[in-house]
Amino acid sequence: MAAWKRRGGLGHFERRLIEGMRARGYDDSFARQIFSQIQGFGEYGFPESHAASFALLVYSSAWLKCYEPAAFTCALINSQPMGFYAPAQLVRDARVHGVEVRPVDVSPRADWDCTLERRADDEPALRLGCAWSRGLSEEAAERIDAARVRRRSRACRT
Repeated sequence: MAAWKRRGGLGHFERRLIEGMRARGYDDSFARQIFSQIQGFGEYGFPESHAASFALLVYSSAWLKCYEPAAFTCALINSQPMGFYAPAQLVRDARVHGVEVRPVDVSPRADWDCTLERRADDEPALRLGCAWSRGLSEEAAERIDAARVRRRSRACRT
């Protein structure tokens, strides 16, 4: 769209687009409506403030992915569904970048969401949350968590 704007706008494409759509069986009113929508979009200017905000998000995300890949992956997985990458792709990428990915575990350490844990060398590891256990509902995970709390409180009393 920006390239068309540099060449004087979309006006000189109107006849060609409408004739091309007619040749493919579209009626004239529909073709003109489509051209009008394209023209409206072509006139849209990307606001500088929006571009600056987006650039800041991209820079921050790139920094986090480079220097804190476990935290980056944890946050992305916990933000699902996003529609960009499947959790399996994110986990695979994290492993490629040296992140230890620990499986779902219903022991006292597990949560519904993914979390970070410290490895023996004090580096972070990604623990997959119970949300990623196929067939495990959040209600069932809450019952498991309640049972862990009861077990811990009984252990403390003895």
